[in-house]
Amino acid sequence: MRVNLINTFVISIIVILFASCKSEPTTKDKLTNGLPSSAGKTLEMLVVVPDEIYKGELRDSIGKNFESVQKGLNQDEPLFDVVHLQPEGYIHSEMLQKHRNILIIDYKAGNPNKIYQEINQRVFPQAVYKLMIDNRDSMFAILTRFYPTIKKQFYKNEHDRIFNAFKRDENIKLTEQIKKTFDINLVISSEFYLAKQKKDFFWIRKETKNESYDIMIYKMPFTSNDLLAKSKIIDIRNKIAKENIPGPAKDSYMGTEERFEIYLDTVKINNIIMIETRGLWRLFEDFMGGPFVNYVFQNPSTKDYVMIDCFLYSPKKSKRDLLMQMESIVYGINKEIK
Repeated sequence: MRVNLINTFVISIIVILFASCKSEPTTKDKLTNGLPSSAGKTLEMLVVVPDEIYKGELRDSIGKNFESVQKGLNQDEPLFDVVHLQPEGYIHSEMLQKHRNILIIDYKAGNPNKIYQEINQRVFPQAVYKLMIDNRDSMFAILTRFYPTIKKQFYKNEHDRIFNAFKRDENIKLTEQIKKTFDINLVISSEFYLAKQKKDFFWIRKETKNESYDIMIYKMPFTSNDLLAKSKIIDIRNKIAKENIPGPAKDSYMGTEERFEIYLDTVKINNIIMIETRGLWRLFEDFMGGPFVNYVFQNPSTKDYVMIDCFLYSPKKSKRDLLMQMESIVYGINKEIK
């Protein structure tokens, strides 16, 4: 009887300890859906296809779709860095199979001429697209049709990765201030600080020795859809920048470089329709400049007109990946972590 009591007592302790280990998922678990983190450099994609299939027309098509020049930068940089792999190298590498953005082309007789996708099956975030084709025409038809879908998902992977990194290192005080003033949820990492604040305006900054990463947030009454026209967006951007973003030289200030092309697009971010504007900024009465990406929209909760403007100064580095980090802050607007 004594042994039975001891055994029962020990089993009870084990049950209690096991139950205590089954705690609620952590924020990290929720951010990654409980999966390991994916690998790969920012805006890098793997193309897995034999050399003899990849060369020539397919290589040109991949380049046209995925390596065209990113708009709004002051130097030519591709949309993606494409890395070509032989299937054998990919299949035998667990590390490569954890890459964030993967396009596989399986070309052989009898294939169904279809495209298959796997989203966040093994790691997070990740998208694997596999083309199973048996002829040239089907290959190019499928690539042409699904290129926008693939590009959108690969960009989403980058936004999710950066959002998760910022969420783990969140400047909670700053995000709460943004919520209180603008009634939007933006996740800002602890590297950023509030450089200037007004009733309807925030200037948020991250500075290193030779670089600066800047975000302007501004609100005003939404009076008409005319506020969403490109000319009006640039006028408002220039007005608030001149009033609030001084340069280091006397009487210098930030504004839009209108001697170069300005690109406009309509995007949907977490159910909010926004006008995205890309171009270059400059300091008037000085010589600094760089790229910017600007978002304007009507806040669904307050009906205010809101402008979020991200601009970058980094004279010695490529700009694409750095601007993507700031763009991802906007793509995390009002994002729910379930």
